[in-house]
Amino acid sequence: MSIYFFLFFLLSLSTAQDDCSTPKTCSDYGPPIHFPFRLKNHHPQHCGYHSFDLSCSPNNNATVLNLPNSVKVLVTHIDYKSRLIQIKDPNSCFPQQLQNLHLSATPFQFEKTFNFSLFSCPSTKLGFSFSVTCFSGDGPEVYAEYGEGLIYYHDPPLMLSCRKMYDLSVPIEAFQQADLQLKWHHRVEGKFFGYPLSLLSHLFHLQARTRGS
Repeated sequence: MSIYFFLFFLLSLSTAQDDCSTPKTCSDYGPPIHFPFRLKNHHPQHCGYHSFDLSCSPNNNATVLNLPNSVKVLVTHIDYKSRLIQIKDPNSCFPQQLQNLHLSATPFQFEKTFNFSLFSCPSTKLGFSFSVTCFSGDGPEVYAEYGEGLIYYHDPPLMLSCRKMYDLSVPIEAFQQADLQLKWHHRVEGKFFGYPLSLLSHLFHLQARTRGS
């Protein structure tokens, strides 16, 4: 019985590996997606780690990562060796979308962040660290200032006409309309004899269910 199960295990392992080994993409120019990531509706559930699910946009021309609090970003590049993913905001306004982001519940982190406060001012103000132009339209001007810099760089009477919107902890690049980078933890890359641990876990669960029945 044990020999039979061992042969069944090897066959199952080979078949499951074939399901997972082929990288998938959302478009001709999209990043190749493979372990530890999984492309929804293209890879089986066991092919990637929890929270590493990616999906294709409705028109299949972009790769989408869903983060907590309804934050949705586009993945433009994945560096598997350095464990980095490059993301962009579909609306080109990271300071607006990231205001409610909490990465502690995800395997991803920004490598370096700074504390900022965002202000809405009725007219143009000089001296702020950044002008957040993606907010600007016909309404108030929006500016960002380092959280620790407010008391030093601004004359209080000038600040009276501005309204504080919210605090934000993000990389500086978020105010430069550039792509950002997220890094994932090294521990998620564990493998056993070249096979993802998530795959082996899946097969061992199959074994347990088989024995239980």
